[in-house]
Amino acid sequence: MGMAASQARYLGLTARKTNVEYEGQQVNQQRTALANESANTFNELLAMEVPTAPSTSDFTTIQYSYTDGVNSETITSLETITGDPEHNALVTHYHDAIVYTGVEYKKANPQVTFDSATGTYRVGNKTLTQLSSVTDPAAVSQYQAEMEQIVTDNPNAAIASSYPGSVASATDIYFWTYNSENYYVCKSDLDNCIASSKTTENQSKLNNYAAKGISKRVEHTDKAFVEYDSNGRAKSIMYDDSSAEYAISTNTVTDENAYQDAMNKYNYDMQKYEKKIADINAKTEKIQQEDRTLELRLRQLDTEQSALQTEMESVKKVIDKNVENIFKTFQS
Repeated sequence: MGMAASQARYLGLTARKTNVEYEGQQVNQQRTALANESANTFNELLAMEVPTAPSTSDFTTIQYSYTDGVNSETITSLETITGDPEHNALVTHYHDAIVYTGVEYKKANPQVTFDSATGTYRVGNKTLTQLSSVTDPAAVSQYQAEMEQIVTDNPNAAIASSYPGSVASATDIYFWTYNSENYYVCKSDLDNCIASSKTTENQSKLNNYAAKGISKRVEHTDKAFVEYDSNGRAKSIMYDDSSAEYAISTNTVTDENAYQDAMNKYNYDMQKYEKKIADINAKTEKIQQEDRTLELRLRQLDTEQSALQTEMESVKKVIDKNVENIFKTFQS
C-alpha cells in the first residue's frame, strides 16, 4: 500500500471511529433517558393505592324503636341534653301513617264531550255527575270531605276557586268514579279541553283531582327521659307530655343501597386500577425492549470500534514503515 493510500485509509478509519464513538454516546444517552422513564413509571406504580372493598359494618348502624300502643316509632336521633332534671335527651322519631291528601292529576287524551241535549259531560266512556246534583246525605258527606281536602292541598288550582264551600252549591264541579275512587274536575277545564281540538283525539290534558290516603312519614322531635343499660344502649323512654314508659328495641340496620353504591364504586375503581397496572406493565415492557435493542446496538458499536482500532494500528504501522523507508532513502 502506498504512502498516500495508507494515509487516506487512516483518515477514513479515524473518521469512522469518531462516528462510532459519537453514535455510542447517543445510544448511551438514549439508554439514560429510558432508565429515567422506567424510574418514573416505577414511582408512578408505587404511588398507586389499591382500592379497598367496602365492609357492611361501615353501613350498619344501631336503630332504636318502640311501640306506643298506636304506632311503631323509629328513633332517628338521640341527642343528650344537660341541665334539665326531668329530661336527658332530645329525641327525633317517626312513624309511617296514611295521610288523607288531595292529589292533582293531568289526564292525557281525556276525550271530553258535551251533550247539549242532556247537558252532560263525558270523559272517555265515563258520564260525569254534577256535584251539586248529589242529595244523598252519606254521599254528600263523603264528597264534602274529599273536596275540602282537595281544596286545602291545592289552594291555587282552578278547582279551588270553583268550589264555593259546599256540595249543594258546587254547580261548576263534576266528578266520575273509577275503582271506587272519585275524580273531580271543574267545568272550565272540561270546556278548555273541548275547545283545544276539533277532535277528541288531540285534546289537551285534563286537570282532575282525587282525595287519597297516601303513606307519609310523620316525624316529631321531643324532650324525653331515656334510660340506658350497662352497655350504654337505650332501653326505655318516657316523653315529657306523658307518664307512659316505652321499652326500646335495639336492631342493627344495614343501608343496603349505600353499601351497593359503595361496592359499585369499588368495582369501578378496581377496573381503573387494574387497567392502570396493565398500562404500566405494557409501558415497562416496551422500555425494556427498547433498552435491549440499544444494548445490542452498543455491543455492535463496541465490536466495530475494536475492529477499527485494530485496523488503524495496522495502517499506522504501514505508514510508519513507509516514513522510515523514505528517511533511509534521503540518508543514503
